Amino acid sequence: MLDYMINPIKMGGLVKEVNDDQIKVHLHGRLGVITVPNRLVTTKKKLEPGHEMEFYFSYIRVVENPYDYDSSDMITEHEITPCLLGGKITEVNDTAAKVEIMDGLGTVAVPRRWYFTDIPLEEGKDAEFYFSCMDVVGKRDIPVESI
Repeated sequence: MLDYMINPIKMGGLVKEVNDDQIKVHLHGRLGVITVPNRLVTTKKKLEPGHEMEFYFSYIRVVENPYDYDSSDMITEHEITPCLLGGKITEVNDTAAKVEIMDGLGTVAVPRRWYFTDIPLEEGKDAEFYFSCMDVVGKRDIPVESI
């Protein structure tokens, strides 16, 4: 059994797309893409491409026996706090994999090196990781094509 402790760290990214009910955030350093519902963003401002986001995130562990995860702390009424969440792997390719986060909280698509597993990385497998709501911490004036 793989014995590795996944720890959340504060990360950042830029909003690339804004739809009626969700945003797409490109992680700094070309580390992946996270799509979340607007309700997970702690702001009253109108979200736009170029907004700088800050949030907690961890490596992803593939698990055979998932916990009974609780997403009830994924609310914006308090300071952002990492939550241990579960999800299902929905896509795997040579370089990356995508997880659909439980309870309709969005998707995470990151390089394979972000996944810790001693079982094959395959679609349909359960995964767990730390994640939090997102804070808007600024705005960059750059063309959307550059994000």
